[in-house]
Amino acid sequence: MVVGVFPLAKLALLAIKHISKPIGNLIKQTAKKNKSFKTLVVAPPARLYHVIDVRSKMWMLGLGQPRLIPPLTDAMTIQMGGDILGEMVIFIIGATLIVGEFKRQAKNDRLKHEKHKMHREKLEERIGNLTNKVARQTKEINQLRSKLGSRETYTAYCNTGDLECN
Repeated sequence: MVVGVFPLAKLALLAIKHISKPIGNLIKQTAKKNKSFKTLVVAPPARLYHVIDVRSKMWMLGLGQPRLIPPLTDAMTIQMGGDILGEMVIFIIGATLIVGEFKRQAKNDRLKHEKHKMHREKLEERIGNLTNKVARQTKEINQLRSKLGSRETYTAYCNTGDLECN
């Protein structure tokens, strides 16, 4: 079973990559046509990514922090921002699916727990009823034994030949 899971996971990742490309392309086309969309939605994540990328590369090379980071060109901003936003959309969809599956599993577990709880309560009720029935029957048996014991005593007394017993 484990062997089959790995190719399915690879296939799912490949499908996600193919789905994110049209979304990214749509965002890029919209950013090229709409200047306000580009400046308010696409450019900020691209610029933030660029700053973090340059600073981390400088830090890894041991060159210290840069004083001035050159800005991205419009084409690079649109390209990078579109890619980032496309990936974010796919990530949000995936996270939503995972949260939905988690909630579904929790609901199923809760329903299963309730079913087991009700079954257990029914069994406990039946056990209580059977215990009461056994106690009642034990009491009746003891009463019958005591009546039988008194009758045997009475019969034994009458067998002595006394005329009053008849």
